[in-house]
Order: sequence, then structure tokens, then C-alpha cells
Amino acid sequence: MLMTDKHFDQKNLIFLAMAKYLSGFASYIYDVGIVIYLFSNTQSVGIVGGFFVSQLLPAIIILFTGKVIDSHSKKKLMAMANLLKGLIFVLLLFSQNIWVIYLVTFLMNLILEFEGNTLSAFMVNAFSKERLLKVSSVINLLDSASLLTAPAIAAFIAMSFPIQANIILDVLLFLLTAVCFLCMGTNSASEEDENKRPENENGWKDIIKNKNVLKTIIYWNIFMLCIGLAAPLEISMIEDTLGMPSAYYGFGNTVEGIGMVLASVFILGIIRKLKPAYIISIGLFSAAASYLFIGISQNIWMYFVGACLVGITATFCPLGFKTEIQLKCNPATVGRTFTAGRFTILLSRAAGSLMVGKILTFADIRAVYYGISSILFVTALWYIKFRKSVLKTQ
Repeated sequence: MLMTDKHFDQKNLIFLAMAKYLSGFASYIYDVGIVIYLFSNTQSVGIVGGFFVSQLLPAIIILFTGKVIDSHSKKKLMAMANLLKGLIFVLLLFSQNIWVIYLVTFLMNLILEFEGNTLSAFMVNAFSKERLLKVSSVINLLDSASLLTAPAIAAFIAMSFPIQANIILDVLLFLLTAVCFLCMGTNSASEEDENKRPENENGWKDIIKNKNVLKTIIYWNIFMLCIGLAAPLEISMIEDTLGMPSAYYGFGNTVEGIGMVLASVFILGIIRKLKPAYIISIGLFSAAASYLFIGISQNIWMYFVGACLVGITATFCPLGFKTEIQLKCNPATVGRTFTAGRFTILLSRAAGSLMVGKILTFADIRAVYYGISSILFVTALWYIKFRKSVLKTQ
């Protein structure tokens, strides 16, 4: 069935939403469960930071997959990606060695990045530009719902069962996700067009030529550098600074999920009045506020306020950045544009996660949070200035 501007393919949206929910649920259960497992067994922020870095290193390889995404059936690629994730997770049933966890995390996130870029390209071809923000918001709401439910379940599993229970559940969820992608209809017309596209088209060239896309990716890089700095700090802030059990890391992620749901509902409620640039601006300011709240928190409830703001940020910023690029990029190279852009932002996040362990050797954890908040606040002001200059030239 072909998707047109007038007729929204409800079947595809339903299966896409189900796939995103199940895939996100599995990923969050793994991330939270493994972070609790690693910190409980090592008490090392450096080891946890290594886990986050192993999530981000796939950016180096994923850079070269853009042409594959642009020239093949995207629903089949996404289904295959989830089947592979399920198979890779089986390795953890035989060994929970730290290096095996790093390897599985690297491979899983290599596939996850490929799947995410494929989905971004699929949406450009599947839905009209007028509907992109709405579709992205619906998908984001389902992703938020998975973050809302998965971390608490992961914390419960971590306290009640061995790590193998987490792994088996992940495998089953990834297999169900693959089935959902295969049930989606195929936009055959757009795929025929993909096969006719020139071989010399390049995502890097498209980014460099398009100043709006280039600057959007620069701001996204700054945002992700700050996320990389903050991510390994959370469990240490909860256990070492606030004196709470490490299982509260999972509950903190659940609160982030609440923030994501609130932000998604807000966006859907006033979708016609919002532009991606507004969403990005709100997201950057909420990011600055979130890490300030976490930095000054004296108890777990203040921390949860900051975590809720982190969830709001996790909805606004990625949704705004991705939609802005989808609207402005060349449809012929959308897969390559996203892989090139994701390459840079994942390296920025990896750099942040690598740096934070060294920074903590001479700076207090609260001071690090204050620094992250300051960088994000300045970036938000800088982004608003950039958008004003763009509007003047239009």
C-alpha cells in the first residue's frame, strides 16, 4: 500500500509504535540492569563509564552504513537488526564477564544505531513532511512509555533474580520487535526511487552544503557532550552522595520516563503551534535546569525532580534535532545524512563519558553537574541567537 499525504497508513503507524515500544523496553531493561550489576560488583564510576563508552563506539563503524540504508528495504533491515540483537544477547547467558558485557553492548548498540538511522530514513519516505513531527511525537510517546515502565521492572529483576532473567526477557522482546517490523506495509514506490539514486551522493557533502543542517548538528553535538558527561554520574550521585541503594538508579530512570511522557503529551497537545526550533530551545533550557537540580539535590526527592526534567529534555532535544534535520535534508541522502550526523554526536557523547572519570579526580561531583548546567544554558542562548539570524535571512 502506498502512503499519501491525505491517507495516513494507520497499520504501519501501529506496528511501528509497537516495535519502538518493545525495542525501547528491552534496551532500557538491559541498560538499567547492567549498570546496577556493574556498579554493585565494582563500585567504580570508571567501569560504568566504560559501559557507556562501549555503547557509543559503534559510531565509528555505523558511518559507513548510510548507503546500505538508502538502497534497501528499510523494514527488512530493521527486522534483521532486532533478530541479530536477540542472537547477540544469548552470549551473556554463558558469561557475565565485564569484557563480555562491553563486547555485547558494543555489538548491540552498533545494530541499534543502524536501526535508529534506518527508522529516521524510513519515516522521511513513509510520511509527508507535514506529518513528520506528529508521527515522531507519537513514536516518542511510546518510547517514553517504555522508559516509564522498563527501569522499575529492571530494578525489580536486579533485586529479585539473577542477571540471566534480564537477558532472556531482552531476547524475547527483540524477537517480537522484529515480527512487528515485518508486519509493516512496504512503500514500494519510494524504494524503487531509492534504487535509482546516484551512487556518488554523500551525506557529508549534504551536511556541509546545508548550513541549517550543519549548525543543527553542531548544537546536537554540544548537547550530547553534556549528556556523555552526566550519564556515568547518576548512579554514583544516588549511592555515594545521597546514600541510597543502587536500585534507586532504576527508579530514577522511571521518573525520567514520566518526564518524557509529560513532554510527549505536551507536544502532541499543541503540535500545530510548535516548530522543531522551539522544541530544541525548550529542551536545552530544561537540560540546563535538570542538571542544576540534580547538582543541588540533598535528598532523593530533589534528585527525582531533576530526573523528571532530564526526561523532558530527552523528549524535546532529540525530537527537535531529528525533525529539523528530516525537514531540511535532501531526501535522496537522508540515510547517509543521519549516519554522518550520528557519527559526530556519538563521538561527542563518548568523549564526555571518557572525560568525566578524569574530571572527578580533581572536581566534586556537584561541581561537575553545575558545569554541565552552565554549558547547556549558554548553548540554549546561543541557539536562540542562531535561530533569530536564520529568520532574518528568510
